[in-house]
Amino acid sequence: MTAFNGYPFSIMLALLIHGLILGSFLIMGRADSEVLEVVRPPAVKALLVEENPQARNQQVQQQRADQQRQREEQVRQESQRQEQARQEQARQEQARQEQAIQEQAARAEAAQQEQQRQAVLRQQREQQEAEQQREREITRQQEVARQQEAERQQQEAQRQEQQRQADAAAQAAAEASAREQAETESEIIMAYTAVIHDLVQRNWSRPPSARNDMTAVLRIRLVPTGDVVDVEIVRSSGDPAFDRAAETAVRAVGRFSELQGMPPRMFERSFRSLLLTFRPEDLLN
Repeated sequence: MTAFNGYPFSIMLALLIHGLILGSFLIMGRADSEVLEVVRPPAVKALLVEENPQARNQQVQQQRADQQRQREEQVRQESQRQEQARQEQARQEQARQEQAIQEQAARAEAAQQEQQRQAVLRQQREQQEAEQQREREITRQQEVARQQEAERQQQEAQRQEQQRQADAAAQAAAEASAREQAETESEIIMAYTAVIHDLVQRNWSRPPSARNDMTAVLRIRLVPTGDVVDVEIVRSSGDPAFDRAAETAVRAVGRFSELQGMPPRMFERSFRSLLLTFRPEDLLN
């Protein structure tokens, strides 16, 4: 029925109507035969009555006409009923088709809505998964950054500790070197001072007026070549003769040539200006 859009049903209905009409005609033909037979009474039972044949024929014809009209009316009513039934069936069929179309449209719409809902759910799942992935990535990056920061802090602490140890070692070495250098310089200074004392003492002549409680302090100024450029009495002994004798002893040396090999820094710090103390019993620095 779907392939011919309802045509086979219409054809069957038309065939059925024609069959009914043909059957009606056959029934009517038999009825006419039966009426004719009924109208003709057996001759043996007929009464001899006086009857108008024309009136009888008219009556028979009228009955036949009435019967024909009744049959036609029945056929018309049957045809009308069948037409109404066909129309009702066609209407029901159309209604079923429309309902089927509506149901199909509803199913299509429901399927489309379901697809849209599934698409929305899938998009939401994808967004959630993307958000979770992003959060996991952020967490991983934070963990990596934390580990890197911890490693950096550990390395920095190790570097600082190594630097502290290196600084401590360098400071200890510097202090040791300074102590050693100071000891060395002190020894060198003492050695050069001893040379100066020895040279001055060689030229020292105590005056007869010298006493044990006398002390004279002289400042001598030297140049890197060891030459004496100035002699100054910083503290007088109270005896001019004693003071002149001390000054004469320094000027008599004139040049301390042993100082020429001294490092310039040491010379500037300790021998550029030198204090010498003179006492009657000895010459002390």
